Formats: sequence, C-alpha cells, structure tokens
Amino acid sequence: MKRNNTGYIVNIDNKIEKSYKLVEIAGNTAQKTLYFRIGKRDISPGNFFMLNYNCAQKPFSVSGYDGDVVGFTIQDRGECSQKMINAKAGEYFGLTGPLGNNFDLSKSKNALLIGGGIGSAPIKFLAETLVKKNINFSAFFGARSVDFLKYLFDLDKKRDRIKYYTDDGTYGAKGFVTDDLDEALRTGNFDAICLCGPEKMMVKAIEIVGGRIKNIQISMERYMKCGVGLCGSCVLDDISARVCEDGPVFSYFDTIVNCREFGKYHRDGLGIIEN
Repeated sequence: MKRNNTGYIVNIDNKIEKSYKLVEIAGNTAQKTLYFRIGKRDISPGNFFMLNYNCAQKPFSVSGYDGDVVGFTIQDRGECSQKMINAKAGEYFGLTGPLGNNFDLSKSKNALLIGGGIGSAPIKFLAETLVKKNINFSAFFGARSVDFLKYLFDLDKKRDRIKYYTDDGTYGAKGFVTDDLDEALRTGNFDAICLCGPEKMMVKAIEIVGGRIKNIQISMERYMKCGVGLCGSCVLDDISARVCEDGPVFSYFDTIVNCREFGKYHRDGLGIIEN
C-alpha cells in the first residue's frame, strides 16, 4: 500500500496481473458474461479489470461480484472481445484489478440509474449493491434488442422500478432510455443520477436533467493500453484526467463539464481522433 500523488491510498497488489480460471460462461453468441473465482476482494461498482487472454488485453467493468466470483459482461466488438467470449470454461485469463474509482451513492436516498448498451454492465452491479444496502433507486436499461438485456433480468426479482428499452421493440418499450426521463425526473424525487453507456445518450440525458440534480456521476470508456496510469492513452482532452486512474467514474459538474471531447469524439490506440 502507498499514497499516490492525489493523497489516496493505492493498493499496488491490484496492479499486478494474476492468473484465474474461467469457471462459467453465460449468454449468447453476441454477448456473454465470463465468471472467475477470485475470492474476497475489495470491489465496488464502477471498478474495472484488465483482462488478458491469448495476448489480447482490454479493460472491462465488473458486472457482478458476490464476494467470491466476479463477472464481466462482454460484447463482440472486435478481435479481442471475440477471442474472449469464445473462450472455454477451464481456460486461464490474466486479471489485473480491481482498478479505477467507483460510483458513490453513500449520501443518496433515491437514485436514478441509467445504462445503455454494454454500459448497463456496471450499472447492474451498482443496482445489486444498492439492493444490499437498502438504498432506493429506479433504473432504466436500453439495448438494441432483448438478447443484450437478458443478463439483467434477475434484478426484476429485487426491484420493481426497473424499465427496459429496445431499439427494435423486442422487449420493454420501443425507443431509448431518455424517452421517459423528463417525466421520471418530475415524479421521482431523485437526488442523484448515475450513467454509463454511449456518450451521445449521456449527453442527451444530462441536457434533459438540466439543473434539477447536481449529483450526476458518469462512467466513461476510453482506449486503454495499460489500465494503471502509465501509458496516457486514456487521458481526456482539456482536463488531463486519466480515465483509468482518475476515473472511470467522474462527477459531471465537477469535472466532465469542462471536457470538450465528451460526447463529441475520442481517440484510437494511435491517438487519432475518431467521432
């Protein structure tokens, strides 16, 4: 343990890759959740791990943790993620983590959680944690189709204030998670909002919120090579914040409001801007 340059305690052990066996795989060909038995660790909603499999490495947010087994929900979004979701139970992965910071709703009495696409994964873990802590919340989850939502359905047994949206109307309401947001804000008496998903969706949600809620927390995704604050590939323009170390969860009004790239562009592995 040591302090970093911000004064926070850093667990150096979390930044050392360790090998764990893949114990279970659930899902479909386009999206699967991979489970690893890692034992008791200090893992909070919003944390991520670097997963290394057959020389392919990427960051993935934790989508569930029961105190022993950790899950990562992965979509087929390219060569690396395709390799991972085609892995077989019994194979070994290198895991580095938990890394990054986390959502903080310790002062909230009623939060609204919004997850879009694969961004629903850390929001799912947050919802499960709030259930355990008996903190009130409502949740909106959106995806292209029902196939990308099925891993969330266990939440329905724990909370009835969960709404689903699909682009194609195969489950829940046809449309987007922002469609009913204004009405929810007028009737829900929320004191915090947590967001993860496509940045254009998050921008739209924040525009709808306006100044009605000051505690807006967003989890951001950026290209990462190391995940431990060394390479600088995930640094945000204008604010010089590293998503892996200073995030991935940020206060919108304290930090991201000053970031010109939010919702507009990001950089690839070579640092080239992509819209």
